[in-house]
Amino acid sequence: MSVTAVVDFGSSHTVTVVHVRGGVPRVVNVDGEPYLPSAVFLTGDDSLVVGHDALQMAAVDPSRLESRAKTRIAEREVLLGNTVVPVPTVVLAILVRAVKAAAVVVGAPVDHLVLTHPAGWGPEQRAGLLAAAEDLAPQISTIVEPVGAGVWYATRGLLGVDGADRFPLGAVLGVLDVGGGTTDVAVVRREPAGIVVIGHASIPDLGGNDFDQRIIDYLRNTVPGLADVLVDVSAPGRVSLVQLRELVAFRREVRRAKELLSRHEQVELRLPGGLPGTTFTRADLERVLHADLDRITAFTLRTILRSGPEAHQLTALQLAGGSTRIPLLRRLLAEVIPVHIQLDDQPETVVALGACAVAVSYQDPRQAQDMPVALPPAKPEPRSRRRRQAESRQLPRSLGALLVAMTLAFIAVGYGIVLHPADAVTGAALAATERFSLPPPATGAAVTRGGDPSDGLVTAEPGAPVRVFDGSTDVDWTVHDVTDPATDKLVKAGARTPPADTRWVLVDMSIKARADAVAPYYLRDTFLADDRGLLIPSVRDVPLPCPTETPAALDTGQSVRQCLAFAVSVRTPVRAVVISKVSDGEQIGARVSVDGASPAGGPVAARALPLGVVRPLWLGSTAVRAAIVDVVTEPSAYVDKTVVDRPGHRAVLVRAVVESPVGVSVPDLAGRVLLLDDRSQPVSARQVSDRNGCAVGTASGRFTVCAVFVVPTRTPLGSVAWSGDDARPFLWQLP
Repeated sequence: MSVTAVVDFGSSHTVTVVHVRGGVPRVVNVDGEPYLPSAVFLTGDDSLVVGHDALQMAAVDPSRLESRAKTRIAEREVLLGNTVVPVPTVVLAILVRAVKAAAVVVGAPVDHLVLTHPAGWGPEQRAGLLAAAEDLAPQISTIVEPVGAGVWYATRGLLGVDGADRFPLGAVLGVLDVGGGTTDVAVVRREPAGIVVIGHASIPDLGGNDFDQRIIDYLRNTVPGLADVLVDVSAPGRVSLVQLRELVAFRREVRRAKELLSRHEQVELRLPGGLPGTTFTRADLERVLHADLDRITAFTLRTILRSGPEAHQLTALQLAGGSTRIPLLRRLLAEVIPVHIQLDDQPETVVALGACAVAVSYQDPRQAQDMPVALPPAKPEPRSRRRRQAESRQLPRSLGALLVAMTLAFIAVGYGIVLHPADAVTGAALAATERFSLPPPATGAAVTRGGDPSDGLVTAEPGAPVRVFDGSTDVDWTVHDVTDPATDKLVKAGARTPPADTRWVLVDMSIKARADAVAPYYLRDTFLADDRGLLIPSVRDVPLPCPTETPAALDTGQSVRQCLAFAVSVRTPVRAVVISKVSDGEQIGARVSVDGASPAGGPVAARALPLGVVRPLWLGSTAVRAAIVDVVTEPSAYVDKTVVDRPGHRAVLVRAVVESPVGVSVPDLAGRVLLLDDRSQPVSARQVSDRNGCAVGTASGRFTVCAVFVVPTRTPLGSVAWSGDDARPFLWQLP
């Protein structure tokens, strides 16, 4: 008979599934458990003990234990006690135990060994895994972990089932795998050739083991006497063997309590050193882990967005790994990812069972490669946000950054996502009434510029060339066609499907140089305009359905064809294509009137926060507390009148309060703020103010950020969106 064994070698536990031709896949129990701890202990006679026995023996001498062999897969050796052991030998010991257990279950040797690995592993790590397993079976294959999870979601582990009803062709699935030492997020798409990993990312320093340490630290600080008997291995000084033994035993007790609290409201914890036991509740657990779970939630959403699809476009979010049982994690995920979240009875086995279904159905499993994965289509890397210079008051214009922020704002508005983030500083849930406040704004007057937003622009018709000359660049500009909406065209060309409240608009135009010109020859000055004169910038780095030429320079008489894509709220009517540039304090350019699609969608029904309500933002690894406090519509005490550089516009100042434990860039914070009109069309900040208590440069502690916006005088204000690096926007409602 043919025997296939799948080993899902995890950072904390290893799961094995075995299949005999004609039978059904079976999870292999080791020492009475459906998983094998990925732990190896070196005994006094230099033999290696694996799994539960290794953890038991480690109570005698924890220094001889390696509990995270997977994280060392690309290393050459590890120190166990005073002995240097090759890493392949350590990994081999775990794999041998798993393969032997599979063989015992079916009573026959394994013919085909399938090893899973993270999507982010490179050739060196995969080679290390294969080298360790080289002689364990006649045939060896590898499968990417999220592919296994995707197949499990589609088939529920049934062989001979394609799962098209649950995971149809073209659908995308999110996979969140919270292991012992890492958190992995992937997005997979089903294609005719198989399942494609279209995006993945990892948090290398956060997993179930870290949760255990958070609980231990909390108990050490809150239970009287525990700090005296429980060693802190990070503290200086010599740690005794007895102390290490107590810590290892207590860590097992904490892990047991964490797992029980996924099903019960409270547990009794046994304490070391003869201390009386203590009660640990689910509320305690959630308070301790709230910040970590919120970080995982935000990271999951960010990875999904950067992979291409919007969160609502997922078929589901498949959970894997034991720590995904924590109820708070699922609640946080449900708040920002509005799809079905799939948690199975044994989330530790999801990857292995799915990988087994792949391996058994694959006709030629002898190749050591990730199957059945098709190569993803080539596409440009996501455009990263350009960091603002901390010392600069003026915010550079970055359409790429604007696009990212626009998308985030539309997600929150368009889908009514209710955001209840964690307090990133204390780990406690934030009450809706916790607010920052500021003194009333300094008395001032409106900062406006008279006229109409179209003043200074030459009027032209579609298909007719019009001259644009700013004193330096002299061209004839022709708008050939405007497609509104153009969502189907752009998505077919490979662009991201926009949220339901957003549409793509496509402009086909050409530029002919009347004299030698250099790029970008007004490309960055080309906008759509709504009926109020609001200028909407184009989105760069989007796959387009029409040819686009952008040579570095144009010779006299040379013409180039250009296609530009714009992300526009469905509530915003497009009334013109505009070249608008400010030269010597005056607006110059041209305006081509168009009849865009009729507004749709009705009034905005976003669930926005009241002004002043505090929410967390992540700036890299720094968690700050922030709130939009007010909007100043008469901001002359904060800005010069020269900030309003176009006719028919006014300046608006948004004041916010930020609390940060370390110095952060004020311009960067302001650049993340978007002012949304009553139709949810966003406007990016023009600059920051440093007057009347407004911070500038780098600031820490509690300080005020004053972001300056310039909008058409006729544009009503709706709300303010603010997002950090975790890609979750928060909305504050304006009066």
